[in-house]
This record gives sequence, C-alpha cells and structure tokens, in this order.
Amino acid sequence: MGKPHAVVVPFPAQGHVRPLVELSHRLVDLGICFATVPDGLEPENDRSDLRRLCIIAALLVAKKMGVPGVGFWPASSGLLALSPLVPKLIESGTIHSNGESIIQNQIIQLSPTMPEINTNNLWWNCYSDPMTRKFSFKVISKVVEAVTLVDEILCNSFAGIEAPALGLIPKAIPIGPLLSTNRTVSKPVGNFWAEDPSCLTWLHQQQDCSVIYVAFGSLAILNQTQFEELAAGLEQTGRPFLWVVRPNLISESPVVYPEDFLNRVENRGKIVSWAPQQEVLCHRAVACFVSHCGWNSTTEGLSNGVPFLCWPNEADQFFNQKYICEVWKIGFELKPNEDGIITLREIQGRVEALLCDEGIRRRAVEMKEMAESSCRISVQNLCDFVERIKNKTN
Repeated sequence: MGKPHAVVVPFPAQGHVRPLVELSHRLVDLGICFATVPDGLEPENDRSDLRRLCIIAALLVAKKMGVPGVGFWPASSGLLALSPLVPKLIESGTIHSNGESIIQNQIIQLSPTMPEINTNNLWWNCYSDPMTRKFSFKVISKVVEAVTLVDEILCNSFAGIEAPALGLIPKAIPIGPLLSTNRTVSKPVGNFWAEDPSCLTWLHQQQDCSVIYVAFGSLAILNQTQFEELAAGLEQTGRPFLWVVRPNLISESPVVYPEDFLNRVENRGKIVSWAPQQEVLCHRAVACFVSHCGWNSTTEGLSNGVPFLCWPNEADQFFNQKYICEVWKIGFELKPNEDGIITLREIQGRVEALLCDEGIRRRAVEMKEMAESSCRISVQNLCDFVERIKNKTN
C-alpha cells in the first residue's frame, strides 16, 4: 500500500492560505502526499474572490466517495465554538435570521476564561458593507454544516491559550501555532505578495527592543485621513519603526504620505510593501506590534513574546483583541475618536504607555513560554492524526 494522499482546499484569503500551506509541509514531512486538482477557473478569472465557497462541495464529494474529510480551522477556536450557537440565537430572538442583532448590546460568554462577545459585534456584523455582512453570515451556516461532515477538525490553536474553547468542540485537535520561520527558502509559504527581506537587514542595525512594528494584514483598508494620522503618530513617537504599507492599503489610491514625511523619518523609519512577518516578530529589535489582530498575527506575536497595540478592522479581529487585552493582558486597545479616527496623540500616548508597562512585558514573555511548551503537544497531536489517517487508508 502506498502513502496516503490528500487534497487541500483552502478558503481563498491570505490568512487561511498561509497556515494551511504550513500544515501541508508538515503533513508531507510525516508521510502524506498531496494531489492537485484544477479549480475550474480560466487564467483571467479572479482567484481572490472571497465569495467562492467550494469547501462544502469538496467535503460532500469526499463523503460520497468514502474518503475521510478533515476540517482545518485557521482562526480562534472560540469563534468555532460560537458557530453552532447561531441557530439558538435566532430561535431565542437575540438575532434576526440574517444575523443582525434584535437585542442590542447583549453579552455572550461561553466560558469565564473566554472573551465576552457583544451581539452588536458578532464577527459577521463587523463589516461596514451590507453585502459583505450578508455573505459573512452565510459563511457561518456553511461552517456549521461543515462540522457535521468532517471526522476531525485541525485547529491552529493550542490548549495553553484556548483550553476552554477547545473543550467545547468535540472534534477539535489543536495543532498550533503553525509558524514557518525555520522553513527553507525553497519551500513556498503561501504569500500573496513578495516579501521584502531588506527590512531584516535594517532590523539588525537597530537596538534591542526599540522598534515599533506596524502591519495590518492583507485586507485592512485605511482612508487618507487615517493614514496621515498614523504616519504622524509614528513620527511623533521619536522611535524607530517598521511599517508595512501594501499598495492597496489606502482606499484613495495611490498611497500619499504627508508632505516631506519620508525625508523627516528616513533615518529611523523603514517602509516595505510586505514583510517576512514571522522573522520580524522574533527579531530582538522589535518592541511592540501595532496589529489588526488577525489570528495569524495574534499567534505569531504571542509566540514571540511581543506586546500588542490593537487596531482591529473587521470580522474576528475584535474578538481576538479581547483575548489580547482582557484575557491574556498583553496589549492595549487603540481607541478611535468620535469621528472614527485613531489620532496621532492616541498612537503616541499608547505606544509610550505600552513600552513602559513592565507587567505587560512580563506577561508577554510568559505567553511565549506557554506557546513553546504547547508546541510539543501540538506536534504529537499532528503525528497521532497522521497515524490515524494512515490506518484508515491501509
């Protein structure tokens, strides 16, 4: 009997693809081969369209053919634990059948050691665009359906940070954090943009624990006013900073910096279009992480003992912020003003407060140590999973 094969079907978003590619590398190392199948699209079609939901179809085909179906959950396990409750929230009159809140500001908490969730901030309601909210709520129903179709769910999390949530998901297997810092260059890591390694050379030239790292993932969009406030805030801190500015970061493209900003900060600021984030976050020079709080960024920062300044934009990011600020207590929230703008004074003040807080620094180091110890358990969980797959296919 040959080695078992797997077909991996990712949701077409950066935050889903990268950890699934890393998982694929690890499965190959443990003896599972991968098969490729065409996606049915023409070369000119947009493969970044998040509305393409082919995952349920793949699971149904697998079930029909008697092939084991396994789920992969790249986000917080707390959100996965919440998903099956959606029908109950509708039945109880807490939310409408389209996901919108009926009872305003009701607090949901699945466990005392998990973040509270305001019904107004359920993750599908965190989008400003109504069509996106509608689509995101449909995803929830697909998640609930997918859970019934899979034998096991591999979660990019670990018991050290989400034991209560994982305990609420009978099929969950924690295998995180899925970090790829030590991967050889020849192996793809699943980036949609080319990384700029020059920022690592620049970091080597900075003092220990001195650099503010700013990155908002692959989807966050800032308007020009907010972009300029962020630039001014970074300048006003007087500290070195590494800032990831994607070409599409600004809603009013192209990117326009404040007048003479680049000249004023050229000796202490480094700006790149995309960074090798895991290598950045484990660098000795990084002092804090101004982050959108996507789950990958959250686990990457946590695993390297880096304190956070939280700047969530949508979806699960507000939930992750609550983990960071209220449960783990390794960061601060950046609060917008009455116009929805996070001002330069807020940025400057919170940076200084964070970097002077020894309690946060200490807890961040403790979380790093917890992640390191949990990695051994996650590795064993994945090895045990592969053995079960091999036994099923023999």
